[in-house]
Amino acid sequence: MESQLEMVALLLMWLASLVSGQGAKTFDWHAAYDYPSSTPFPDSMKCWTCVDGADDNYNCNRWAPDVWCPEGTRYCHTVHHMNEVGQSIKVWKKCAAVDECSGSNVGCSNTDIPGVKKCVSCCEGHICNYDVPTNETNAVFERQTASSASYLRSTELLLVTAALFIVLRIL
Repeated sequence: MESQLEMVALLLMWLASLVSGQGAKTFDWHAAYDYPSSTPFPDSMKCWTCVDGADDNYNCNRWAPDVWCPEGTRYCHTVHHMNEVGQSIKVWKKCAAVDECSGSNVGCSNTDIPGVKKCVSCCEGHICNYDVPTNETNAVFERQTASSASYLRSTELLLVTAALFIVLRIL
């Protein structure tokens, strides 16, 4: 019985890492994705936030305050400065209105500092700005479509259902 419980615990840890897609440095995704029963206003959301800047993405997300975005902001905005080999120099993240995320405001460009590149991205959705943009492929304005949101929810639901089925079979 004890070995079965250990197997269940390992299975649940594996499932949690699969759903969150976490790397070596972990965050409390469960707490981040919890939606409280009451929100400050309809369709309110949160973004990873470090308006004063952080040395890298990990420290930005690690110390991000858990606050609701102001009304009128629907997007998460990320600015990433990096050196020639792609190492982070500074990261800024915040809630943003659509005008901060329009066409010419996203993408990658050189800065006034030699060897320093700046990439800017925006995304729509609750704490969607976990990662930082590093090139033209991911320095984009990513809007959430109804189909992509429902696909993500259905995929997570399928994984949880499969894990529960396996746990019940083990017990």
